[in-house]
Amino acid sequence: MPTCQNCQLEFVTSEDDLAYYNKLQVPPPKWCPSCREMRRMAWCNEMYLYPNTCKLCGKKIVAQFGSSNPRPAYCIQCWWSDKWDPLAYGRVIDWTKPFLEQFHELELTIPHCCVSIDTSAVNSEYTHYAGQEKNCYMIFHATFAEDCYYGYGIKKAKDCIDVHYCHQSNFCYECIDIKDCYNLAWSQDCSNCGSSYFLRDCINCVDCFMCTGLRNKNHCFLNEQLTKDEYKKRLSEINLGSHQQLQKHLAQFSDLQLKHTYRYLQNNMIENSLGDHLYNAKDSFYCFDTSDIEKSKYCSQMQLGVRYCYDIYQYGINSELCYEGAMVGTNAYNIQFCYLCLWQVTNLTYCAESYSSRDCFGCFGLNHNQYCILNKQYAEQEYFNLKEKLIAKMKKDGEFGEFLPIQYSQSTYNETTAQLWYPMTKEQVLAKGWRWQDSLPGTYGKGTIGELPDDIKNTHNDTTKEILTCENCQKNYKIIEQELKFYKKHGYPLPRKCFECRRISRMQKRNPRKFWIRQCTKCQEKFYTTYSPDRPEIIYCEKCYQKKTY
Repeated sequence: MPTCQNCQLEFVTSEDDLAYYNKLQVPPPKWCPSCREMRRMAWCNEMYLYPNTCKLCGKKIVAQFGSSNPRPAYCIQCWWSDKWDPLAYGRVIDWTKPFLEQFHELELTIPHCCVSIDTSAVNSEYTHYAGQEKNCYMIFHATFAEDCYYGYGIKKAKDCIDVHYCHQSNFCYECIDIKDCYNLAWSQDCSNCGSSYFLRDCINCVDCFMCTGLRNKNHCFLNEQLTKDEYKKRLSEINLGSHQQLQKHLAQFSDLQLKHTYRYLQNNMIENSLGDHLYNAKDSFYCFDTSDIEKSKYCSQMQLGVRYCYDIYQYGINSELCYEGAMVGTNAYNIQFCYLCLWQVTNLTYCAESYSSRDCFGCFGLNHNQYCILNKQYAEQEYFNLKEKLIAKMKKDGEFGEFLPIQYSQSTYNETTAQLWYPMTKEQVLAKGWRWQDSLPGTYGKGTIGELPDDIKNTHNDTTKEILTCENCQKNYKIIEQELKFYKKHGYPLPRKCFECRRISRMQKRNPRKFWIRQCTKCQEKFYTTYSPDRPEIIYCEKCYQKKTY
């Protein structure tokens, strides 16, 4: 077995893997699957935004990196305009230097789009990796969101706050992995549920409180069936607007969830596949949070049509034969070792932030281009001759076949998603030659209010003018007007933690992207699961779970 050049652990490369690499004409990877995912994530800042200035028009902007970063940032309108030409930054290949070093030198000088959102976004400057959103703030990895704040993985949702993977839902708060829900709060793994609180693993339930594992139920309280009047009376005795009372309910809900029986994996409509949170998957392995995927491996957060893809972090939508990429998709074919390449892209290798382009190598910031290397235009035959020569050089130098190096990422390690999934200390990061930022966005010690009112009823509108202090990390944060209006409307207390701590808390409630072999608590059948053996939850195989639930 090969040994990972990063973590020094052995990993498996199967015969099917080798056949795939041979088909793509790439060498087998030198890093193990986990380290490869970490490397891709280290190019994705999905948490922090900075004030900056557009280097073309001079407008103040919100950007994925600050003014101290040497890369020039353009506002969205300028970046997508014809006021500049990415080929003007083109350079000739220097055959005496490592190619990826030359790519990095290009990437440092060419304009970067301040954030990755499309030009159709309305009043949503404080978002990143998002599209078709309106009136949104601090949401990441989202599409078709409206009036949503502080969330991740939002699809076709409206009026939702503090959600993590929220699809086609309205008026939801502090929810994780929900779909087709409305007016749902403090819930996880639910679909088609509404007007309910503290639900886990429930489907098609309305007017329920503190329940787990329900199907097609109304007016249930602590999994007890009540009449409509009984339920209304019970609910009227609860004050969810009190922060102190809420903490008691959350503790009670945590205890209740330990008594619940869980499926070994959260999958639906899968055939010969291994992963978690998969939907409509066939012949795919080690994939997570992905739908409509076939004959793929080591992919996560890919949606709506993924075929023959390996090692891709995010996007999808009709993607085929893509390998070792991050944020790749929408009619993408044969994209290798690329970051943020979208919208009708074909045969791109070692490219970044490029759109609607094909047959390019080592380019940055392209839009409707072809036959380019390091942003320099070539004739068709000359391009292919140079590409062949370049790949041979990169193989000789030990560069070809691996994703873009972490040290060349536009973000420091602790700014990126890699730090959330694969946390490291500053010393560990610097020892590997990667970058670290000591001062992440935020202020400390600037709070203007000591203690918040316990009940939302006693919270004044001028709270939006105050600077609050996170009870967990002591970072300052604010309540925006739309947020306060939401809390008052639904009767929820103000959050005592900053957005960053709230998001991490939601992430920690999901299972890791790792597998362990365990036995069904009921029948002792062995299976792969994302529940580690030392966890206390009751885990059932699919057959026993279905029998108990239905």
